Order: sequence, then structure tokens, then C-alpha cells
Amino acid sequence: MIRKVVVTPTTMYMLPPTMETSNRVIRNYEYKKDNFLRVHFSDEASNPIGSSSGNFNDTFNDALYNRIYYTLNNGIKIGDVHYEFLAFSSSQLRDHSCWFFASTEDLTANNIRKWMGDFSDIKTVAKYAARMGQCFSSTRVIQYVPVSDIKEIPDIVRNGYTFSDGIGKISFSLAEVIAKELDLKRIPSAFQFRMAGYKGVLCKTRYLRANQVNQVQVRPSQHKFKSNHNILEIVRCSTYLPSYLNRQAITLLSALGIPDDVFIRMKDQQVNELNRIFESELITLNVLQQNIDEYETSQSLIELVKAGFLRTKDPYLINLISLFRIKMLQDLKKKAKIRVGKGAFLMGVLDETKTLKDNEVYCCISDPCNPSKRKVITGTCIVYRNPCFHPGDIRIVKAVYCNTLSNLMDVLVFPAVGYRDIPNQCSGGDLDGDDFTIIYDEHLIPREAHEPMNYKSKKPKPVDHVTMESIKAFFVNYVFSDQLGKIANAHLAKADSFPNGALNGQCKALAHLHSDAVDFPKTGIPAIVPQELRVEYFPDFMEKHDKPSYESEKVLGILYRSIKEVDYERYTSLNFDTRLLYVKGYEKYLNNALRLKRAYDAEIKGVMNQFGIMTEFEVVSGYIINTITKIDKKKPRNVIKSVMDTIIPIRKSYRKKFEEEFYEEGTKIISSTASDQMKSKAVAWYCVTYGLKDEDMISFPWIVYDILCEIVKNS
Repeated sequence: MIRKVVVTPTTMYMLPPTMETSNRVIRNYEYKKDNFLRVHFSDEASNPIGSSSGNFNDTFNDALYNRIYYTLNNGIKIGDVHYEFLAFSSSQLRDHSCWFFASTEDLTANNIRKWMGDFSDIKTVAKYAARMGQCFSSTRVIQYVPVSDIKEIPDIVRNGYTFSDGIGKISFSLAEVIAKELDLKRIPSAFQFRMAGYKGVLCKTRYLRANQVNQVQVRPSQHKFKSNHNILEIVRCSTYLPSYLNRQAITLLSALGIPDDVFIRMKDQQVNELNRIFESELITLNVLQQNIDEYETSQSLIELVKAGFLRTKDPYLINLISLFRIKMLQDLKKKAKIRVGKGAFLMGVLDETKTLKDNEVYCCISDPCNPSKRKVITGTCIVYRNPCFHPGDIRIVKAVYCNTLSNLMDVLVFPAVGYRDIPNQCSGGDLDGDDFTIIYDEHLIPREAHEPMNYKSKKPKPVDHVTMESIKAFFVNYVFSDQLGKIANAHLAKADSFPNGALNGQCKALAHLHSDAVDFPKTGIPAIVPQELRVEYFPDFMEKHDKPSYESEKVLGILYRSIKEVDYERYTSLNFDTRLLYVKGYEKYLNNALRLKRAYDAEIKGVMNQFGIMTEFEVVSGYIINTITKIDKKKPRNVIKSVMDTIIPIRKSYRKKFEEEFYEEGTKIISSTASDQMKSKAVAWYCVTYGLKDEDMISFPWIVYDILCEIVKNS
């Protein structure tokens, strides 16, 4: 459980401790975990502070500046405990958050920073801070990797571009170990990782054998600082996700000649499917299968529908599907999030075999609902990376079949040849964990590509010695100088106001500025927006209710006004599914089930209160349609991630409580003879929830939804 505090200009308040994925530092100092504190800075209305929260010509508010700087310098006192500044990760910097630590006689914040690694070779303040933050990435530990198993191989550099920027290799056998440790059903093709001072992606290769040394091969572009912490940590694994357009992509595609009616037709089809979602199980399954999510909520709903829980009008399932529909419609209206059937959203990797030619890609995608099915995309496609602002960010490529790459699935493989690497042409991307959208729908492919933008970063000014005082000063400077959101909004508004949209010179200038703003956390050089690029009037679809606005005549305005808001109405009938009652022996588990349910419900209500979420169904699904949160009020995606990062460990911990008694002695493997007992226990969990009148919290038994589905399928 991690303690959190929010600091505003006038006050400070504690948030309840929450469970979340751990990181290298917290794991190493587990015995001192109560001494760590997450600190978040916001204004009184829970909005971000700094330049992004006001107008472009806002001057620094001395009171706000001094409040943050004073807190970083003097620490925070809670009761008798004094917390001092420790460090911050890159994502925390963007969210105006950082780590504090309550030093003791045997362990200080400075001790921890020394343990993290040797950063003395880094001579720029921003990069020094970013490298320290690498140790705070949320990761899962896999195993210690001996130095003999790690080999550094050269980068592939051509014409000043690093084609292999951020990517290395991993053996099949070690990839198998990772999949087993993470309890994955199949072995992913690539892993975003941290190990010692290395970061980026490791892609599995058939050329590293199980009995050979060098199970991991890394590159100089992946080495960020010196460290002896040779434990392999996984940030996330490659997986298939469906592709969606958004306002930025539509703006660029529209400027490149894609007709408005293409987007309108796609939107109409999606709205029609969502509005018919309860008409039949076939439609429900089709819509859910086309919109799987990273938290696997829709995948679990698919299994519940297949097991007949929609026919029996189960309230948990009906409420989650209702929220799914509303969330999809909400995202369509506010973000122009249009699903692209012929597309995918995938982690980028490199063709280490050098088989692909210039401007060719390889992409084989799986069917999440049928693991045995796979599809190799071929033909002309577009590839882009979010965020995208320059017309040249949309790349037209040729997808080909490549037998030497057939072992790679659910990743987008880029060539190692050519004048300039494709990822760099896509909004200045690389292969250290970036995701790319690939679309093979002929209606969304422009006739020709625009020249890509040059994404070379500005060179920061070096210093002789980086101090903690300079890092604190950089944090405050970033909070008050970050223009990222403002530039993105200005680009969207400007593109709407010019006949040629994103092709206009002002939009291209804003694309360059956005690139500078993205690099600010690494370079320490803020993006300065000139007067002529500032916006006075905003299109209606941007919902800038406190600013002058107008009715947009372009496609984003048409899409926005065509979608009506939908209210959520909770389905309250608590229908008991009698198909579960054929299972015998559940009675002996009832008392324990009731005790666990009460504890679980209390934790779920705690999360609801923490994030200001009105219903249990929103919390457990991630289909959050409204919040009154204390953090990230203007960033719904951040709220969803924060909620799910809290909820998933809670639900996993109760799944573990369910399974523990069925483990074979001395292992974490469920006994082969425990099937009937597990079914009885699952029914007990169901009974203590659905057997009570006026029960308000009903997500508890669905922690073991797979067992309940198995029961009813066999009934």
C-alpha cells in the first residue's frame, strides 16, 4: 500500500493508501515502504497547474511557484514524520508528481539515490532526473540475469539515424520464463523492460538458444546509466489491441485528402452497433470482440455472454455492458474515437534478420478470442504513432509476408534498412516501447505521403555537476513552463480554422513546437509559443466553454454534433442464476466467503471514494464515465489507468485468497484434484452476494468468473 498526498496552493490533504504495481526502489526497501510518499501538485479544483492550465500569456504565479519550491526544499511533515524529496519518474513529471521519503538513522533519501545507480556521467539536469526516474517505473520482477548471460551488441546506425534505437533481443527460453512468471496464456513476442541501467524492448529471437550464454542482448542506445542491479523487470508485454482513429489522426488524414463521408460512415456504423448491443447475444459478442481492451474487461464479458449470463439477465453483466456502450459513445463524441476494423495497435520492433526492404513492414496479428487464428497483413497500409500533428507523421508502407519473421506475432516489425527508419518518421518515435497504429483499410490510405518532419532534438546545455537543488528547480520550471497540452489544443483549433487544415504553415510550426515540448523532460529546454500561433476562438467540438467558440464546419464538428449524450441507468434486478445450484458442498465455504466479501467491498468503496467514482461497476471495469477526482481531473485516461492500477492488484489478491487452500504443498500450483472444491467455493462466493436481499455491491464473485462460467456450461 502506497501513501499519497495532494498539495494545492493553500492546503494539503492525504489520500487513502492504495495498492499498485511496485517498482525497483520500493521492492528493494520493502521494509521501509511506509516511509515512501507520492506527492501530487494541483490547483484547488484538482486541475493541473502551470502554463498548461491558463492562457498562453499567463505570467508565473509567484505564490504557486513558491509553494511547490518550498515543499520540494523543506519537505512535508505528517504528524511526527518528516518526508523529503527523493526523485520522480518521467510519467510523474508530466503529471506534476514526485516521490518523497521519510529518512531514518539507517536509511536516507541520499542512500537510496546512491543505491539506484551511478549517474555521474550525465551532465544535463533534465536527463539526470529522467535516468533516476527509470528506477521508479512500475514493473514486475522476473529473475536475476547473470552478467555472463548479457551481451552488448552494436546499434544499427545509418545517416545519423539509429534504426535499433531502444531495442534488443531475448532468447525463446527466457521469454518462456517471463510468460510463465506473469501467468500468460502464450509467449509474447516482445517485452518492455528495465534491467540495471538498461531500458527499452527485448524482442524474442530464434537465434538465441536455451543452452547458450547471452540470453539477453542489449544495445548502447538502451544503456542509460551504470548499475549492478541485474534483475530483469518487465513493464509490459506486446499484445494485440484494436485500432482507433482520434481527432489528431482524422485531422491529418482529412488534410491528406480522405473524404469526410469516410469518417461519417464509419461513425454511423459504430453508433448503430452500440445502440443494438442488447438486441441479441450475437450482436453483443460481435461488438465486444471488436473492442477488446488492455485491461481484458471486454474479454471477461465475452465469456460471461457465452456462458448465458446475458440470457438470465445477470445485473453485473448488464450494467457493465451498459457502461461499455456509454463509454464508447462518450469517446466517439469527445475524442472522435472511431474503431478501424482493418487495423491494429501494436508495439514496434526491428527486423533483426534484415529481410524486409526499405519501407516494408511485417505484421501478423492474433484473434484474442481464438488464439489459434492469426492473420498476416499484406498490401498498402498507413502507419502512425500518437500523438501526431505533422502531415508527414502518416507513413504509407507496404506490408509483406516474411517467413523468417513468422515467429513474431502481435508486434509491428520495421525494416533495419533504408535512408531513415520508419519509427523516427512517425512523430519522432523509436523502438523503446512505442506503440504504432497500422491500418490496411483502403478508404483510409491517402494517395501519397507528405514529406516527414525532422525530429532532431535540441541539444541541452551541460553542467559541471548536477545537484539535487538543480533537479528540484527543473521540476518547478517544468510545471510552470510545460506547453504540451496548449500546443496540442492550438494545433487542433488552427487546423479547423484553415481551409487546408494541418497542411497550413502555422499548423506545421505548431507540430515542430510540440516536438520540442515532448523533448522538454529530457532536454530541459521549454517550447516557447509565439503570439501568432496562439488561439482566440475554438471550434465547438473542443468544448472550451470558458472561451469564445464557433460551430465547426469540418468533419470533427460534424461528427461531434451528430452524437447524442447518453445517461447511465443502473439495472437493479438481482436475478439469482439457479444453474449454479447443482454444485454440492458450497455451504461449508459460506462463512469465509461472507467475511472476504465484506473486506473486498470495503476496499472497492475506498477506491470509489478516492477517485470520486459513483458506481462499483465503473471501478471494476475501467468504463468510467464520470469522476469527481482529486487527481488528473482533466486527464480521464490517467484516471482510468490510476483506478485500474489500484483495482487489478486488489482483485488479484482476492483471487489468490480463493486459490491458496488448493495449492499443492510447498508450491503455488493448484492441485489437479481440487476442481470440484473450487467450484463449490465459487458458488459460495456467488451465494453470499446474490442470495442477500437489497445487496448493493455485486462484483465480488466475478473475481472467479471463469469458474462460474465453467459451472453453468456443464450444468
